[in-house]
Amino acid sequence: MSTYVHFEDLSNEIFFEIFDYLHALDIFASFTSLNERISSILQLIPLRIVVSNNNTRQQIKFLSSHLTCHDHQVISINIDNIRDNSSVINFLFSRHNFINLQSCVFRSMKPTTKFENVMQQMKNLNRLVVFRIYDNHDNLNESSKYDFTQTILMHQSSCLRSIVLQAPYDYLDVSNYKLLPSNLLSLSLYMRSSSATVSVHSIISILRFCNRIQNLEITISHDSLIANNNVNSTQTPSYNDNDLPRLTQLKHFNFKVFAICDSRLISYILRCMPNLIRFHFNLAIRKAEWTFPGELLDGHVWKQMLELHVPYLSEFDFHMAIFKKIPELDLDIIVNSFECIVETYSDWHMIIDRWRYNYIYGGK
Repeated sequence: MSTYVHFEDLSNEIFFEIFDYLHALDIFASFTSLNERISSILQLIPLRIVVSNNNTRQQIKFLSSHLTCHDHQVISINIDNIRDNSSVINFLFSRHNFINLQSCVFRSMKPTTKFENVMQQMKNLNRLVVFRIYDNHDNLNESSKYDFTQTILMHQSSCLRSIVLQAPYDYLDVSNYKLLPSNLLSLSLYMRSSSATVSVHSIISILRFCNRIQNLEITISHDSLIANNNVNSTQTPSYNDNDLPRLTQLKHFNFKVFAICDSRLISYILRCMPNLIRFHFNLAIRKAEWTFPGELLDGHVWKQMLELHVPYLSEFDFHMAIFKKIPELDLDIIVNSFECIVETYSDWHMIIDRWRYNYIYGGK
């Protein structure tokens, strides 16, 4: 005689496992009011909110209606504003108090998004582990950036481990901040400079607050092209070792530069990281009119900097994109200069390519 097993006959442990693979909207849409047992399980599980641009306003309202009795169970929020330009972030945070939130990720900000309720809650989230905000299209106003930066970088939760602030901001007020959260291990910042030249002073000011960081990413770009953009040694101020911070716990540094940069700047930054193991460098000269510092295409310059300042380095990865027509670069000279790197990094691989623009058809 055949024995039929119904879905509702599964053990509580299996239900917990199933719900761990689903986000809150799917759970409420599929299991709400199924039966009393399932409803009791839904009171006990952690909830993860995922909102993408495929979700409709009606779905967000449905989610919110069920969160009324479950918002204290939410441990993770990942929001990408939906197509109808409504502010999902403000909508949810104005109606719910996510007191046990551990991970918070905001993407694709809208200029009209309001963050007052978010800021108020953020200050009291003692279990927050991860906070990330992505605004690469620069839709946030300066006031919101200031509030986010100050609130999260001065957050003193002992649980906070990772902060990503990928919203262009100048960080001129960083000297007014206190120490970063005590147990913070990973930090990613998008620094916007007021000129086309990277300010070593601005970067060093940020590094002074990163003495316990193990993984650091800094992206820096410019607001506009300056009239005189030649890079020379006078643009990078002199520092001695006593003037520089020491980030002894830093192991991984990712440096992305979309502005004019020279070897002295990189050298000063690396001096602050004596125990660095992995260094990723990305440089893109976006304006053909900019004078590219040819020294950064010399492998001997890189070898000297790395051996002198980061003796424990085991991984060096760099990418440089140069928009330059005349004179054309001699690729053989560049490749040959980096042969000295092979002696230090046995797994070294180098790819160098020349792309030509077709100005008639606008293609490459």
